[in-house]
Amino acid sequence: MARQLLDNAKWFERLSGPLKDEISKILQPMEVDAGHCFVVEGEGITQFMIVESGSLIRSKKVATPEGEEDTHVTVDVISPMRTTGFLHVAGRKSEDGKAFATVKAGAEGAKVWACGEAFNELLLANPNYALEVIRLLSQFTRRETKLIRAALSSASKRDGNDAAGGKKVFKVLCYDTVSWVKENFEPQVKAFNESQSDVHVKMSYTQDRLDMNTASYAAGYEAVCLFVNDTADANVIQVLSMGAYSPYAVAEHAVALLMSVNRKTHAANTRVKMSNFTLDSGLLGMDIHGKTVGVMGTGKIGQILCRILTGFSANLLAYDVFESDDVKSMGGKYVSKEEIYKQSDIIFLMMPLLPQTKHTINSDVLPLLKPGVLLINTSRGGLIDTPALMEGIQSGIIGGAGLDVYENEGQYFFQDYSGRSIEDSTLVSLLGNNKIVMTAHQAFFTREAIEKIVSTTIENLSNYNSGLRGKELPNSIC
Repeated sequence: MARQLLDNAKWFERLSGPLKDEISKILQPMEVDAGHCFVVEGEGITQFMIVESGSLIRSKKVATPEGEEDTHVTVDVISPMRTTGFLHVAGRKSEDGKAFATVKAGAEGAKVWACGEAFNELLLANPNYALEVIRLLSQFTRRETKLIRAALSSASKRDGNDAAGGKKVFKVLCYDTVSWVKENFEPQVKAFNESQSDVHVKMSYTQDRLDMNTASYAAGYEAVCLFVNDTADANVIQVLSMGAYSPYAVAEHAVALLMSVNRKTHAANTRVKMSNFTLDSGLLGMDIHGKTVGVMGTGKIGQILCRILTGFSANLLAYDVFESDDVKSMGGKYVSKEEIYKQSDIIFLMMPLLPQTKHTINSDVLPLLKPGVLLINTSRGGLIDTPALMEGIQSGIIGGAGLDVYENEGQYFFQDYSGRSIEDSTLVSLLGNNKIVMTAHQAFFTREAIEKIVSTTIENLSNYNSGLRGKELPNSIC
């Protein structure tokens, strides 16, 4: 039970499995009745506690006239899966930490798991574990600092007007910010502000991704700007709207991946840079001309891809629940998924990720594929069951793959892991296979696409500030 508790408890859920295993061995269970006092305000804290059931009540003493009985006010109720005392034990020597509140069991009593000096001994014995905890504490400090800044910023603008010019300040927090985001947003935000007489957009940036742990950063902001790996589910935030990627950029990148997988240009470039100018079967490709190409998903991007493929004089097969007249006019023939698998020398996955499209390529599909088929995916990683892809590559059923997306990319894509260890063994297998060409979700990444994303975001903010809501917003998606 202790190990399961650590997987779900605040402070511990982000720690590594080995560290949680060790902590679970030193946690001690305690089951107490209502009113049991664990900690008294002002006294030293020697242990932290994780609540399994019941609750703990934190209260502070209220100043009373001399001679009257002390009274306390409740400041917090610690419910199951929450922790108390961890910062005192992990952040300093336990004997130096003084409790800022009294902690007692709630009306129903409580079952907790406690640990004290043994935790510090564990960290002293293993420097890697100590570094993990230091990283955790630094993230906490960073988050709390941002919350304080947001609160101070909000308090400093009582009426929401800019001190210079009397403009209404519309504050926006941009999550998951990397260099290209600021480089493209800042000049357009500046141009927008110079063109407006009554509103000033103040864009702030954070490298953190939006999730349950960072949603509170947005306190005091009127809007947030999100990107592909931010989490914006019902538990985090209500989505306003977002500019679409350029369909041309994504379709063109899909063809670039095909040419690299087929003609081995990535491998050839590496050889030539090493002054190796030889040719062998490792660089052998095939003509696209006359081959059968299957496009699964013929929405806007899929239709553009089909038009590009006609330039290769390929035989075009298509699959979609909604058949496009434009694709038919190009010579495309709509067939079943099974026919796509059976006939195609090349398959492009251009579908949205839905319950019915998840793992479109899976182990059951492998026997249906034409041997040596090339597989290209610039849509969503979840369309492919990655272990099945690796099985197909190793058996020769799949001759090669070009991937711009990966099912579990969220932790890694748009981050620099060149100096860190990648713990995802499946991703490591993809990166190490010379029949797979992989890019890190960059299909959208063209000047034109970025300009469109930025301008649409500015348009959304302007429309929202003008009073439009919901379906009134031109770019609304919900």
